[in-house]
Amino acid sequence: MGSGLEWVAAAYAGRPQITMPYGLGDTTDITLTLSVLKLAGLRAVVETHDTIRLADGRRARFPMLTQRPRDDDPNDAELLLLAPRTVTATQIALAERTETVLLVDIDRRRVWIDGEQVLGARDRWKDAAPIYVTFAVARMLAVNGSTFDGLVRAGLTPGQVDDALARLGKRVHRTDIGWESRQVGGLIDFAVACYPGPGGVRTRWTSDLPLIEQAERLISAGCRISGRAISDRPGYPAISKRKMPYRVVAFSEQEVDIGALGFEPDTVGFAGTELIRPADPTVFLTAAAAGYADRTDDIITANTLLRADWRNADDAASLEEVRNRLQFLADTGYDLRHNLPS
Repeated sequence: MGSGLEWVAAAYAGRPQITMPYGLGDTTDITLTLSVLKLAGLRAVVETHDTIRLADGRRARFPMLTQRPRDDDPNDAELLLLAPRTVTATQIALAERTETVLLVDIDRRRVWIDGEQVLGARDRWKDAAPIYVTFAVARMLAVNGSTFDGLVRAGLTPGQVDDALARLGKRVHRTDIGWESRQVGGLIDFAVACYPGPGGVRTRWTSDLPLIEQAERLISAGCRISGRAISDRPGYPAISKRKMPYRVVAFSEQEVDIGALGFEPDTVGFAGTELIRPADPTVFLTAAAAGYADRTDDIITANTLLRADWRNADDAASLEEVRNRLQFLADTGYDLRHNLPS
């Protein structure tokens, strides 16, 4: 007890305490809830100890551990206000099916009322867009660095670049010739290991065609090949002398009529081809920035090897080879950029 408040301790000491149900006496802070409702055009005021009143006259009651004794308003509120710390998919489904639920997602600035979402992005993957852009910038800076304008020319907006550099924080720094990893090669392991994956939808397919021919057909349809399947692509140093992988991984930016390419849905579980429609749009942006028209950039390739469902010894060894090659290129590129002796 702090100085000057000894009387509080004295008031409690040696006297019988009157106890009440847990939570009685606590207040519920709905300041942020009212702010988000205002963003949605739903101005509200606090009406009673557990209700708010919207501008259209409707009242919304929020669940409380406490209840005001004896003089509760007998008039039921028209809406049930939910503003949990973490909004779950179940709560969203409830709000979309129940017109009397007013759901407020404070963190993501989203609001549901009358069975519809009236504020915020509906697709949750859009919440990940800044993270995807951050990893895209990390991939483009990992080996050779880049200028701010170079990152913009690659297809990002200045605002996205600013945000990504801020999120990368001390992992990057600005030099006289542009932005680069603060530690030589330091962004490589970060971008390979910490990239959360492309998200989106994956389908598995099979074909009697050789894997090389499967890859060629997918590339002709606009796909980017990834994983160990790129080792035989023109202009790419072969990933050791191992046999072709048991499957081809392809990323597609557009819808692909894969059946017309000679593929059938895999029903056994030993697919020769995995086709991914990623939620991350930067997979194609960084491939183009690397000068690749037929494959993903090398860091996405390494991540594909790392995240393989059935990674065998050859895949693991290939991952190390790609990583070592990237580290060598980063070290060599740093020496060349800064005119250091090799």
